[in-house]
Amino acid sequence: MGAPFGARGSGNRRKKRTSVRRDALAALFILTACAPGQSSAPRAPNSVRFDLAADPANLNPLFAHQDAASVELQVARLAFEPFVDLDEHGQPRPALLSVIPTRENGGISSDGRTIVYRLRPTVKWQDGRPVTSADVLFTLHAILDRRNPVRSLEGYELIDRAEVLGPHVVRIHLQRRWAPAALTLFSYGASAQFVLPEHVLRAQEPLVNAPFNASPTVGDGPYKFVDWRRGEKLRYEANPLYWRGKPKTSALDVRVIPDPSTNLTLLGADELDWNLIAPLQQATLATHRQIAFRYVPTATVAGVAINTAHPPLDDVRIRRALAMSIDRDAISRKITLGKYPVTDSAQPQFSWAYDSSVRLPGYNTAKADALFDAAGWRRAAGGMRFQGGKPLEFTYVQFPETATGVRAATMIQSELRQRGVDVQIKSISNAQLFLPSARGGTLASGAFDLAYVPWTFGGDPDDSALLRCRGTQNYMRYCNPLVDRLERRALESNDQMERKRLYSQIARQVARDVPIIYLFNARYIYAYRRSLAGFYPNAFLPTWNASAWSLK
Repeated sequence: MGAPFGARGSGNRRKKRTSVRRDALAALFILTACAPGQSSAPRAPNSVRFDLAADPANLNPLFAHQDAASVELQVARLAFEPFVDLDEHGQPRPALLSVIPTRENGGISSDGRTIVYRLRPTVKWQDGRPVTSADVLFTLHAILDRRNPVRSLEGYELIDRAEVLGPHVVRIHLQRRWAPAALTLFSYGASAQFVLPEHVLRAQEPLVNAPFNASPTVGDGPYKFVDWRRGEKLRYEANPLYWRGKPKTSALDVRVIPDPSTNLTLLGADELDWNLIAPLQQATLATHRQIAFRYVPTATVAGVAINTAHPPLDDVRIRRALAMSIDRDAISRKITLGKYPVTDSAQPQFSWAYDSSVRLPGYNTAKADALFDAAGWRRAAGGMRFQGGKPLEFTYVQFPETATGVRAATMIQSELRQRGVDVQIKSISNAQLFLPSARGGTLASGAFDLAYVPWTFGGDPDDSALLRCRGTQNYMRYCNPLVDRLERRALESNDQMERKRLYSQIARQVARDVPIIYLFNARYIYAYRRSLAGFYPNAFLPTWNASAWSLK
């Protein structure tokens, strides 16, 4: 799967459908003849084929990070089980756990600080060893080991005690109440981590350079890792010891193809079995008899991150003026055909914490001009804005793997120019954009003024990683003490109605401060071949139920 928000290419018009398909087949011939790693190899028996928008940096889920395409989490879910999955309807399902901890079943203490996790006793590692509480504690120690550069410790740093109560029972104690724990720890979300095999990795500590990172030959998921040809493809085979039963599909052929147009071509030419597509691409495939579509509400919210550490973006008048200059309804309508609805907060619209009454400053060019003028940025003879001889100009960062984001950048650049703001668009790969600052990541190091970013949240509505002062995904350098206090209260409450009120207050304050110009909450469109049964992506990962895939 490529990057979210239309990473699948050109979005050709309906009236050009026939010629596009003919051109696509011609392009396929050229690609298969010339492009390494994209050759038209015969399909292996009973195998499912899909792609990734980038080559993983690491196959150890300990080091998996959230990028725009969730590349490393997609493959991690093939070979490893989380504590908790979320199904295609967004409902939590126990996976490695036999039951999700709650107050009612005794899994969460009355003060919310002690949680008991019960593992399924029938789960085995792919070498036949049982998955036990010892593996959970080993993984926890690895997460907290400072020698391992884990990208996010969200929640794990709150654990002050963990103990084994039995071979399949673990009890953890938190320094303070943290409401997302039951659905977040050892599951996927902002701080995704899956349980690792102690008996394999104990001898490889510290894990930062462990052979396992490039060859995780022992997992507990539905598929066994077989081979990784870097930059080209990965291969997985069905795990006969999988606790749900051996998957019906015997193998997975996972290619690495960043180019959206190539992916659309391969899907139409029966070289892929499923693919994420942009709304404008759907018309290209609409008459293809062998292709059907799945529409998936997602937990991914895209917006323009504003680097508030860069003057004059530290001035709320400028940020509000930028928001008033951008016609978000037109972006949704023209670029996504309305399939990605405009949104005004970080909460996914299917979440119980979403407040539909929250509003960012709306599109209003007259008010935008007045705010720019009030902040001292006035138009010169050529129509562009200056202050003290300095032009009002910004660097806008995007990543080319998302066709929707690329088109949005062009529209935003044009609209801001009409308001006298000069915007230079800089294209940076998805992989480079989301790296940590120590490795030169553009967002983490703050090397931008404006940036198109899709944020993906977990099963819990916790958005503190994005909005608290030093949040791990707070690329905006936004810091409001009131928001921090509200976030802390929301994380310490197990009362859903209280949390809903708090998240509403947070969303309203952020809408006033405008560190982000939210664009839309995507509803993804997956195109898949009708011969593929059981394909039901969830709001986070298309691979969550790969064990249920089968070929007719």
